[in-house]
Amino acid sequence: IAVSYTFKKEGDRELAVKEMTESGVLSAIRSENGCLTYDYYYSVEDPKTLALYEEWESAEHQKIHMTQPHMKTAMEIMGKYTKSTVIKRLTVSEF
Repeated sequence: IAVSYTFKKEGDRELAVKEMTESGVLSAIRSENGCLTYDYYYSVEDPKTLALYEEWESAEHQKIHMTQPHMKTAMEIMGKYTKSTVIKRLTVSEF
């Protein structure tokens, strides 16, 4: 899953990531059963853009992830700073 966040103003993405980290939400997500990858990536071209790449063992694991109590906190944190969020489900094929 690829998530693209657009933030309201410069500096907000850093504040959001700091709050997600310090609140323990990132650690909680990364320790969930079935979580393979959950990483943020900063755009070097746009200081108001942040990408999240998350990978789960199965769709069921990701579905359970969305029901976890810490996800409410995550949504509250990101909601304070973001202007928009775009979620894409990626499909990988072998070359």
